[in-house]
Amino acid sequence: MKRCLSLVALLSLAGPAAALDTEVNLSGKFGLSLSYFNSNDAAPGSLTDVDVENNGSNFRVSASAQEGGINTFIAYERGASNDQLGVEDVREFFGGISGSVGTLIYGRKATDYRIAGARLDPFYNTSVAGFSGGFASEGASYGLSNLTNGYTANTISVHSPVAGGFSGNLAAYINENDNLTSTGDKADYGLGVSYANSDWLGLDVGAQMLDLNDSSQRPVTNSLGDGNAYRLHASIAEKLWAVGLSYEIVDVKAEQNPRNYAFLSATYQISEKWRLAAAAGHETDTPTADGTGLTFGAFHDLTRNFSYYVAGRYVTLDDAADTKKATLATGVKFVFETDIK
Repeated sequence: MKRCLSLVALLSLAGPAAALDTEVNLSGKFGLSLSYFNSNDAAPGSLTDVDVENNGSNFRVSASAQEGGINTFIAYERGASNDQLGVEDVREFFGGISGSVGTLIYGRKATDYRIAGARLDPFYNTSVAGFSGGFASEGASYGLSNLTNGYTANTISVHSPVAGGFSGNLAAYINENDNLTSTGDKADYGLGVSYANSDWLGLDVGAQMLDLNDSSQRPVTNSLGDGNAYRLHASIAEKLWAVGLSYEIVDVKAEQNPRNYAFLSATYQISEKWRLAAAAGHETDTPTADGTGLTFGAFHDLTRNFSYYVAGRYVTLDDAADTKKATLATGVKFVFETDIK
């Protein structure tokens, strides 16, 4: 309730504008897959699994109002919960205001750190995902950390305007206890910078950082406690192809060595309807997921709104059991978007 009231108060600053130039949009996605997962590890019940899975299905309502160069907006997204990835039924619920000096946002939202990695992953929210090498029906692929999943409540973020291709972001993620002076109840923080140049192969490069505190409630979703996380990311693209790279260092103070995650992806549009995708991930100094993973797939657009995919993933872990995990999946995705007003 407190979060809802704060959003209403933020958007009421531009109340007169809402009556002048408003837009309301309804959008969503329905994803469903049939998957086969096999592993030679010794965990009970994890050797073989064939199942039908939901792939991050959701619906979203967004609204905006503009007047005199000022834009106010609000968005609400809901989907099926996924406790393993820290994804609740209400995925995003935030509002904000933007103008020539930048954008201010408050509410439940994906972190900029998460967004920077997710947009490089062509298999995000498919049944060949799984940041740890195990099976997952949505979220990030192997080679991206669990900080690339989930949505974080009580986000206050500021985004600068773009100047010479450069832009920046700063965020605070407030602890639910609302007591920032007590030990264990501190906020987490995020900081990032990026540079984009469409004239040079669509270059987009940047860095994101999270300052994670040893909070009893860990404000950033999927935080491992006191420490820091750093991501370097880059992508280049032309009309038919795209290549993306992410490298993360997740330094948890309670662990002896920082975790390292490397992820490389590529896509190629072989025809108007068909797109091929590949990804490679490598993880080191993680407690249970060190190894290398490869993923390949093909995506076909049957119509403007309806597509399907066929993909496979193979992960080899550097553990005593020489664990190998294989996943095959085929799935469909239907997306829609319509203006209500």
